[in-house]
Amino acid sequence: MKLKKPDEMEMSINFKSMRLSWSFVTISLVIWLVVDLIINGKLHLILSIIISIQNIILFGSKLFMTHKMSGDSDEK
Repeated sequence: MKLKKPDEMEMSINFKSMRLSWSFVTISLVIWLVVDLIINGKLHLILSIIISIQNIILFGSKLFMTHKMSGDSDEK
């Protein structure tokens, strides 16, 4: 089975849909965390860990990919 490479439009659509999905999950988890905090009066540890790890992965991968794409221009 031969896989075809996505073109720029398909890649853009995939990126936008992944970003919307990520936003939905993050907002849902934060709302769940706040509601649980208001109702029970304590912070739900697992939700906090999931949100934190998700954002660490997002910003860490963005930093890594930005550094990789910009090249090693600092080295001489």
